Order: sequence, then C-alpha cells, then structure tokens
Amino acid sequence: MIKGGSPEDVERIMARKDAEATRPIDDPAPVRDFPKYGRPLVKVAGIYGKAVAWTHMYGLIEWLDSSGKYHLGWAHSSNIKRVTAEEWKGASGL
Repeated sequence: MIKGGSPEDVERIMARKDAEATRPIDDPAPVRDFPKYGRPLVKVAGIYGKAVAWTHMYGLIEWLDSSGKYHLGWAHSSNIKRVTAEEWKGASGL
C-alpha cells in the first residue's frame, strides 16, 4: 500500500534522490543513515542543520534556509562540527 505524503515529504524525498545522484565519487564507502529521530545537530560553514547520513569521508546534511526552503547536501567530514542543542541555531521545521 502506498501512503500519500505531504508536499514537504515529497520535497525531501526528491532532495534525497538528487543528493544521492551528486554524491562525491572519491568515497566508494556505503552510505549509512542516522535514525530519523536521532539525527545529530551539526554546523557546516555557518549553516546549522542535521546529519542525515554518512560515509567514511562525507556527511549528508539537511537544513532550511532563511525562507524555509529545504536543502540536502554533502559536506566533507572535516567541515562538519557537532553542536549541542543549546548551540544549535537551525530551523525547527527539520
């Protein structure tokens, strides 16, 4: 049975598909997902988001921009910093 999702769910599924297609080719390691309700809060180059998945060298990060648009992209692990809930300044819509 296929359940209908909200427009936000569809947007996130399409963003994940696009991110998988643009995955850096220099890391052939398998992609591992964080649990949906246990994603680490992170900061990458001034952007606050949540880590969705990772490989040995990269992390897949989701965030909302100032207009509320959803983004998903890869960042090199050396650029990703975990932050505490008190430090995190991301959008609550994630």
